[in-house]
This record gives sequence, structure tokens and C-alpha cells, in this order.
Amino acid sequence: MPALAVATSDLVRAANAAFPSATTEVAATLPVRAHVAYEVFADTGETPRWLSVIQAAHVLARTADGRAAKVSFRAAFDRATIGYVLHYDYWPEDLTVAWRSTRGGSIRVEGEARFTPLSDRACLMTYRLTLDMPVAGDWLERHYDGHAASAVVGDFREHLRRCT
Repeated sequence: MPALAVATSDLVRAANAAFPSATTEVAATLPVRAHVAYEVFADTGETPRWLSVIQAAHVLARTADGRAAKVSFRAAFDRATIGYVLHYDYWPEDLTVAWRSTRGGSIRVEGEARFTPLSDRACLMTYRLTLDMPVAGDWLERHYDGHAASAVVGDFREHLRRCT
């Protein structure tokens, strides 16, 4: 890695130390069966179709059963565009998807989405998100600032309403 890139990474990590990570968890009722919600959410390469801040997703690696195991994302906010890579784990028997960012990166994203059946036409989505960003919160869109987990669940619920 070039010396300038190492120095820049070191500076970003040092700046990040001043901003503690934020973990939020929200739950929401979705208007579809749990298995359907899980399958739509688990198609992580399609996240830009429903998550408004994600401009692009590129699947870098797949699991043996064809699911995206490693995905590169580009997110655009009011004052910044960021890129990060997430690694995914899937538990279809529990209707759960988990993700974590690449170790050593300046941006840490980690979370889990679990879908619990409520009826033949509804489920409960429990969504946990931890964000550790190297910048102050004023670069985020007001819609996401401090409420990223709620915004993600809201975007997903609206996508399901439009598509199912």
C-alpha cells in the first residue's frame, strides 16, 4: 500500500476515535409473510432498489448456494459519498441475515435483520445496526441522522408495499 494511503488511513482511524459507535435496534410490522421479507432482504445485491441512500451495490463473492457473501456499497448523503464492503451470513431456518464491514476499514457497519412470522400476511422485522463513522453526524441526510435503523426499516417496508 502506498505511504500516502497508509498515512491517510491512519489519520482517518485517529479521527474516528473521537466519534463513538452508535447501535440502534428497531422493530416493525411488515405487510408480507416472514419468508418473503427474508428472501427480499437477503438479496443484498438488490439493496439499491429499496434503500434510498445506496447508489450502487456490487457483489464481490457468493456463498455455495449463490447468496451474496461479500458486497461493495456506495452510499450518497447530502454532503458525502462513502464506500464500504460488507460480509454477509444467512440463517434461513431462523429467517435472519447478519452483516459486518471489512476488518481494519475506517467505516464499521454491523447488524442483523430477523423476520418473525405473525400471520400468513404479516411478520415482525427486528433490525439492529451499529455504525462507526470517521466523521461528524452533520454529513448525513437529516432523514438518517441518528435514526439510520428506523430509516432503513421504513425504506424496506415501503419497498415491500410497492412490490408485493
